[in-house]
Amino acid sequence: MKENKNTKKLLIALFVLSAFTSFLFAQATDNGQNPYSYTPDTNAQYGYGVQLSSIPQNAQNFIKQHFPNIQVSYIERDWDDIEVYLANGTQIEFFPNGDWKEVKCYMNMPASILPANVMATIQRTYPQAAIIKIEKQFTIFEVKLNNMMELYIDNNGTLIGQKFDD
Repeated sequence: MKENKNTKKLLIALFVLSAFTSFLFAQATDNGQNPYSYTPDTNAQYGYGVQLSSIPQNAQNFIKQHFPNIQVSYIERDWDDIEVYLANGTQIEFFPNGDWKEVKCYMNMPASILPANVMATIQRTYPQAAIIKIEKQFTIFEVKLNNMMELYIDNNGTLIGQKFDD
């Protein structure tokens, strides 16, 4: 019983530590820039019904690469984020600079979105479960599965924690 409490305390401490360090360091993209520091194009469209061609090129490329045969239903853009809704029900949220932040997909989540080592950890941990949501949190991926489990996995594929999402 005592060992179980210590394990729980360790997991909570690891989660709090990772959240705390996340606030200490600026959220960086692959090129080392803060995704919120994006300088908006003066011709950018905002609000509902935004055209696909008006969002950042890397967001357009993400959609074409991971969802090539799925039509974009509509796009909503404000100063904080860009939300893209696809015809199959998939929702993709991007930072203002076009880097992806969250993907919700209740059909077949493309495995190509996540690094191979992160996918391997998910498949090894819950081989029968399907991914329904991925959220990028600094260097940690929060992955929600259809078995009501949430996994926290770092860029190296290390399972940092998991919890039942009730």
